[in-house]
Amino acid sequence: MNIGVAFDEGQIAANLGSCKQVLVVTTEGREPVSKHMAEVRGTSTTDLIKLASMEQIDVLICGSLGLAIRNALEMIGVLLVPGCEGPAEEAVAKFLVGEKQGDPTLLEIGREEDPDDPMACMHDCAKCSGCGPSELLKSIPAEEVK
Repeated sequence: MNIGVAFDEGQIAANLGSCKQVLVVTTEGREPVSKHMAEVRGTSTTDLIKLASMEQIDVLICGSLGLAIRNALEMIGVLLVPGCEGPAEEAVAKFLVGEKQGDPTLLEIGREEDPDDPMACMHDCAKCSGCGPSELLKSIPAEEVK
């Protein structure tokens, strides 16, 4: 497993979107076997997502993060541990022993669930006539649809 930590001078970067380095720790079981520093090439959200993908990061420990980066990282299968602060290497050690850290409520802000949304979007598509069913379609009995 690869654990990434948004890095800023030995500490967890306060904001994931502005971090320039990610400490990547490779583990086997609960033991770290190697670590290296990965540079974020560029300043956009896409650059950070590309880095997470290229480094095959499974877990990302970070400070604050925006909605777009959160959604994108979750879509590529990265487990997020947001709201963390303090020494970067210590955060990895805490994660490996299962110690609770950070603020998981940062992942819940702004998320809406819509049972009529077949694409599991993060917003309510039915309100904007996106992918949710229209009122006209809801009024047609299912047996009439062929």
